[in-house]
Amino acid sequence: MSDETHLGLQVKSLSGGYGKVPILHGVEFDVAEREVVGILGHNGMGKTTLLKTLMGFLPATSGQIRYHDADVTRLAPHDRAALGIGYVPQGRGIFPQLSVRDNLRFAWHDYAGGDEAVVLDSVLADFPRLERLLDRDGGTLSGGEQQLLSLARSLMGDPDLLLLDEPTEGIQPSIIEEMEETLLHLRKARGLSILLVEQNFDFIHDLSDRVLVLERGRITAELSRDDMADRAKVDQFLGFGAARTTRGARPVASPRPGPPPPGHGRDDAPPASPRRPDTPIPSTPVTQMTINRPTLTQMRDMADRFGMSLTDEDLQEYRQIIEPYIQAYDRLDAMPDNLPEVRYPRAPGHFPDPTENPLNAWYVKTEVSGAPDGPLRGKRIALKDTVCLAGVPMMNGSSIIEGYVPEIDATIVTRMLDAGAVIAGKAHSENLCLSGGSHTGAKGPIHNPWKRGYMAGGSSGGSAALVAAGDVDMAIGGDQGGSIRIPSSNCGVYGMKATHGLVPYTGVMPIEQTIDHVGPITTSVADNAMLLEVLAGEDGLDPRQYAPKTFRYTEALGRGAQGMRIGILKEGFHRSEGESDVDDKVLAAADRFKALGARVEEVSIPEHNLAVDCWTAITVEGLQDHLMHGHAGGTNYRGLFLPSMMDRMSQWRGRADELSHSLKACMFLGEYFQEQYRGRFYGKAQNLMRKANGRYGEALREFDLLLMPTVPMKPQEIPPPDCSMSLYVQRAFEMIGNTAPFNGGLPAMSLPCGLSEGLPIGMMLVGPSYGELKIYQAAHAFEQSGDWRTM
Repeated sequence: MSDETHLGLQVKSLSGGYGKVPILHGVEFDVAEREVVGILGHNGMGKTTLLKTLMGFLPATSGQIRYHDADVTRLAPHDRAALGIGYVPQGRGIFPQLSVRDNLRFAWHDYAGGDEAVVLDSVLADFPRLERLLDRDGGTLSGGEQQLLSLARSLMGDPDLLLLDEPTEGIQPSIIEEMEETLLHLRKARGLSILLVEQNFDFIHDLSDRVLVLERGRITAELSRDDMADRAKVDQFLGFGAARTTRGARPVASPRPGPPPPGHGRDDAPPASPRRPDTPIPSTPVTQMTINRPTLTQMRDMADRFGMSLTDEDLQEYRQIIEPYIQAYDRLDAMPDNLPEVRYPRAPGHFPDPTENPLNAWYVKTEVSGAPDGPLRGKRIALKDTVCLAGVPMMNGSSIIEGYVPEIDATIVTRMLDAGAVIAGKAHSENLCLSGGSHTGAKGPIHNPWKRGYMAGGSSGGSAALVAAGDVDMAIGGDQGGSIRIPSSNCGVYGMKATHGLVPYTGVMPIEQTIDHVGPITTSVADNAMLLEVLAGEDGLDPRQYAPKTFRYTEALGRGAQGMRIGILKEGFHRSEGESDVDDKVLAAADRFKALGARVEEVSIPEHNLAVDCWTAITVEGLQDHLMHGHAGGTNYRGLFLPSMMDRMSQWRGRADELSHSLKACMFLGEYFQEQYRGRFYGKAQNLMRKANGRYGEALREFDLLLMPTVPMKPQEIPPPDCSMSLYVQRAFEMIGNTAPFNGGLPAMSLPCGLSEGLPIGMMLVGPSYGELKIYQAAHAFEQSGDWRTM
């Protein structure tokens, strides 16, 4: 850099991350005035974290950030913006319910160098495409148009330095080229400096004066423009395939002397597409090669994994054979996705401060209003933060997911809004839902509303706590091993895990399809039944559903318990992890059913304990396949896929240290048994779970319902942050002995039946498949028999 070059941004020894999770480690670089610097790296290497820290959204734990020689390390984001730093977040960050004009006006500030109208006209002059869209709502624009709007919004503050986070992600090539031309123009016309984080190699190559390579939160290399013209040099640091391309490989000279290998003269160039009689030629031409082609090295690695003995010549020929099929992926990449329509306008909400969130149960607060009338009119509902709410941030308790903004509403969200509900926000959940405690979330523990410092339960702890505290009327929870029922028991509310597949799971982040459930948490049985009526039924998009039977569940209310047959499940009581006061309260509740006219008798089902073992194998191996290796999407089913969620979830591979101890334990188990025993125990567990369900079914032909404690012990204390890994994992799974068996499919509901030491105790009622009417009948009769707090 010459002596006459003036530095704009200087970063010295910068470290930071999410809470106690370090991501950045001693990062150092600078950006000169009017310079464009690119940062290239794999997913999960810290690129987004770096930009958030530079903008002030995340605190620096050490080091210094200077802008125009002023120390801005501790300044708030709006103060940095006033000094001339602009920020375009990943995922665009526009307001979908506002018009393009209002989106731009909302971003104007009095430090922008002119009044609002003047600045708006100036920005629109640089974005002619947006002029004809001024009256369109932001949510109706294409993804590329939204990205242009996001870029234009950042200029309403007249910045000198622009921080751009993955601007080409999910954008069609034509828009990428327009964005590239616009940025080059802005650099020249406005004198902008740009710090760009990207994976699109062509885009970063064309814009950047130099490129920094970021690996695991550290700058590991710097590439000049000459270096970037040599793709092999890029591969030396990243490995080919880490960077996306817009136009396919560039026809540049080979970095190695000697004759070129077969193909286009380079190992990393796309092979020629020979016309062979046995290779179909696509009928639709490929105009943009957006998909990276496999290199010879990658082909060799795959062949070795497959156990194939192939020569380099064989592999080169296979590269040529698969080229026409890769062109199908080029065409798919160029097509817009086919996702459900978002029907109701909304703002992205806000993250509540501690005074608004004393239990740490909220993740984000919103005000999304549905239809003006319907059975849920005026009901304020919180969503577990696994449920997609378009345009509103989601993190599922994990720093890896944090920052993801889904573009769809889950089916159940649309159904609730159609019924007149108001979505009041997203409730904190456990870290990727792998805990029945409330201590594993990346934002800290969720406290029990009855006794601070004690577990709210998990993984839907935020949902249950908000209902119990009266912050919302109702909530949605998810349940893979008890995660609706456990927090409902701990917080003294009503939680229903309906028959598997009765409520569509579409648009909810999964763990394992055969145990995934989602359902209502409420303060009364009547509200629970009413909400289930709205939620239940087939949507045509969820492979978990197989012709579900739906009923008017509110019709069960008021029928009383006279003549009902209730079986006290012997194996659900006096468990090794249980507490006697819990058993006593639930047995007293069973006696109350006798007083209400029910026939109550003990029944033994030894397979109840077998079902927990089956659940263990199904869960740990299934989550490893579906959630982790399948990135919350997987394959081998028809239904709605959300590629944006899969892309975000894939970041765990570069950030595995951030996963919770409870999830890591499950991953070790699942990976070991899948690798060493080839999935045979997953299959055997599914077979034996059918046997356990058969035994439950036999008992449920003799009885209408089965009764037992929801959780064998009272809510436990939240373990301290520095507790051992063993205690951390124990507190995550010690309570699932009665709940997990019924994730094999049968409906089960927790209802409060008493207090001990100031903490709620829950009773669980289990019914036959699609037997929710019987559960609501008995639960309502019990609820009406007296105040559970005094029982």
